[in-house]
Amino acid sequence: MTALSGFAVPAYIATRIKQVSPAGLRVVHGSTPVVAFGDVRRASVATLGWNPSKLEFLDSSGRLLDGEARRLETTTSLKFNNASSESPEVVERVFDGCNKYFQRRPYRRWFDVLEKVLKQIGSSYYDGSACHLDLVQWATDPVWSALEPAVRETLLKSDIPFLRQQLAQENVRLLLLNGAGIMQAYEAHLGVRLEQVSLQNGNRVRIFRGRATAKLLVIGWNINLQSSFGVSNSEIAMIGTQVSRIANG
Repeated sequence: MTALSGFAVPAYIATRIKQVSPAGLRVVHGSTPVVAFGDVRRASVATLGWNPSKLEFLDSSGRLLDGEARRLETTTSLKFNNASSESPEVVERVFDGCNKYFQRRPYRRWFDVLEKVLKQIGSSYYDGSACHLDLVQWATDPVWSALEPAVRETLLKSDIPFLRQQLAQENVRLLLLNGAGIMQAYEAHLGVRLEQVSLQNGNRVRIFRGRATAKLLVIGWNINLQSSFGVSNSEIAMIGTQVSRIANG
């Protein structure tokens, strides 16, 4: 651990925060790596996505969020130009910004959809019992789905080892995978096989589970709740019910 003013940043997280933003890979200029949305050291449940949205750092005009509008630390808020600063203060501020994300200005339009599932298992982003992790910790512009395949693959190969270490080292007991694409990527890059355990709503909704380690249960569903066309509140509730049943079964 790296001891800083008031708390310790795990050494592997400090190392990740210090990494240089990779040139030519569409990373949002002025952004910092999002090692977690929420405090991964406290959470026992985590949701998993592709990578942070560019809207975590940019406004609708493509300018860095600043002041009260800012969600996370940026090179502007940190007042430095080198995204690989070795300063303990910079490392702490980036980490603290991630830990306190849901206390500041979370992108509720996206996270509150998954919050509906979390509530059914007695967890929440907003009380710190849940956090959100990503396969890639850099926000990109354009968004993930619009990136060139080679860029996506390079980012995944670079950042998956950090996610693997997070899941091994921290106390997350339940990992939730939001959509078929995330499930496929998780199986491919983390080497955990997921098996279908439930069909719902005329076979439209499919639930999968896998056991990553003795401590980590993985549950996923085939529909991305934020982007799939026509996902209803009843289907989200149905997924929450099934996740609760499997997690507590």
